[in-house]
Amino acid sequence: MEDKPLQSFLALKDSSKRSINSDWKIELPGDFELAGTTVRYVRRGLWEKISAKGPTKSPLHLMVLLFHDQSYGIHYEYTIPLNTSQDRISEKQREPEYLYIWAHSSWQNCTVQCGGGERSTVVSCMRIINNSMEVVSDNYCHSETRPQAKVQRCNTLPCQYRWVTGEWGPCSASCGKGLQQREVSCVYPSVNGSLRHTKDLYCHGGKPAVQQGCEDDACLTTWEASVWSECSSDCSQGVRRRTVLCKNPDGGCDPFSKPSQEEPCEDDSKCYEWKFGDWSKCSSTCGKGLQSRVVQCMHKDTGRHGDNCPLMLRPPIYRSCYRQSCFVKVHMPEEILTHEVAP
Repeated sequence: MEDKPLQSFLALKDSSKRSINSDWKIELPGDFELAGTTVRYVRRGLWEKISAKGPTKSPLHLMVLLFHDQSYGIHYEYTIPLNTSQDRISEKQREPEYLYIWAHSSWQNCTVQCGGGERSTVVSCMRIINNSMEVVSDNYCHSETRPQAKVQRCNTLPCQYRWVTGEWGPCSASCGKGLQQREVSCVYPSVNGSLRHTKDLYCHGGKPAVQQGCEDDACLTTWEASVWSECSSDCSQGVRRRTVLCKNPDGGCDPFSKPSQEEPCEDDSKCYEWKFGDWSKCSSTCGKGLQSRVVQCMHKDTGRHGDNCPLMLRPPIYRSCYRQSCFVKVHMPEEILTHEVAP
């Protein structure tokens, strides 16, 4: 079942190609025969659920149709025969030569880097083989006898955190006002004397500035550029242009520092269009019913899903349908309808 209602659809297919919600057709809720069992498909609004009592006799493939939700989640459950776990128990019983015990295998990292913290041991299930031990799954040891982890103090030296600043980088503007940046880190001395970086919250006092304003007065040229034009293409790659003029009163603008007048651009505002599949079968065998189909906004060239299609032009997803009348006229022979009256 879906973790939450979404626009996508669950789809199911078995090895014989029988399916639910496949080939771009959305089925109505109901019972379907797949993988040798009856599968029930439930849909309430945007929420879906697929269930089967089983047992299944062939593999089932679970899919998601029209997947475009990044937070999509599916909850699933299944059952297996009990003799599988019994076989594992019998395998453990056939290993009497092994001894399984709980042991403190290693120490975890200290909770802090300095100033006094704690670390605890890792309790693992060990198998003893020929006077040696190896770590195995905890299932081999009895959970009732599992010991508590040992805890001890660690990194008790006082912390000596301080700010370290790097050199200022170059100005972002070669002419006029700009910005320059530098690295600022919180560090502390390690045992061997080297400085190690840590989180900013450990350093006291305000953090030094990481950027500042700058200005270069050596402006040899003064170029002035207009705003960029719209992209020449409203679908895929194009070009946009602008006007660049020399504003130096002396007219001596450096051509090597002239800003670009043309650059590539991409606009996909009109690359998407509505795509739709075939209508499904009528939901009713007689009288009025309902048909559905898949309608999706897709890229003209790549087929990628999107949301840039105009909603006013969206084709309908459902339509009514009509099969033959549910009431059938019965024509009786004329001789059955008449009878003879005695004189």
